[in-house]
Amino acid sequence: MSERDPMDIKGRVAIVTGAARGVGRGIAEGFAAAGARVLMCDVDEDEGQAVASSLASDGFSVAFRVANVGSAADASGLVDAAVSTYGGLDILVNNAAIQIEKTIEQLEPDEWDALMNVNFKGVYLCCKYAVPVMRAAGGGAIVNIASVNGFWVEPGLDAYCASKGGVIALTRAIAADFGKDGIRCNCICPGYVDTGMAARYLDSLPDPAKARAEVAGQHAVGRVGQPADIAACARFLVSDAAGFATGAAFVLDGGLSLGIVAKVDDAARAS
Repeated sequence: MSERDPMDIKGRVAIVTGAARGVGRGIAEGFAAAGARVLMCDVDEDEGQAVASSLASDGFSVAFRVANVGSAADASGLVDAAVSTYGGLDILVNNAAIQIEKTIEQLEPDEWDALMNVNFKGVYLCCKYAVPVMRAAGGGAIVNIASVNGFWVEPGLDAYCASKGGVIALTRAIAADFGKDGIRCNCICPGYVDTGMAARYLDSLPDPAKARAEVAGQHAVGRVGQPADIAACARFLVSDAAGFATGAAFVLDGGLSLGIVAKVDDAARAS
């Protein structure tokens, strides 16, 4: 009898938040193709249900639930739905996020609250309700989608950068608290990924075409990321192959941060 492939996640139950499009959709599709049973959630019911229905029609075990991850009732109900639908919960991917292109001077308090409610509180709430279920089953794997902006900031993304820095710190705290329960928690810190969020940000700049070319050139690999790139890393992190990885922030940015560091070094030498 052959040994189990450590990357095999077939039959495992996964929740993926913010799964109607972009990175979340890519992760949901990747997990489903690998044989996991996936509960997708998003605030966009029409698009989320369409993706889930398409995957289900292809023979994958996928369901969809409308949920605002910043709501305690919705986050708790999401975990309950995974248990009632699939019998448990092995994997949680906290991907749901929004972005507002403003400085703190421009940002209104209600905009700050709205962003933090999804990007940061949503991670806390989903983990809060997932942990007891995972503990009772003997363990599980959590992956939080943070950002390189949690380390290196870009002008005009103040609240977004703050939220992602918080996700990185919270990831480490969760890993420390629940490692004894067999629960691993890591985060992925992407650079630019070809999604609607990145497109909206680039479109907000004075010359979007020039900005896109410059952004691609800032990556050492010469391109921006694709949702499939993030999905592949997430699959590794939730699999047994990453059994010794917890509390880590995996920078998956095509070398973008290498350029950021170089610019900082150049500025320091010039001063």
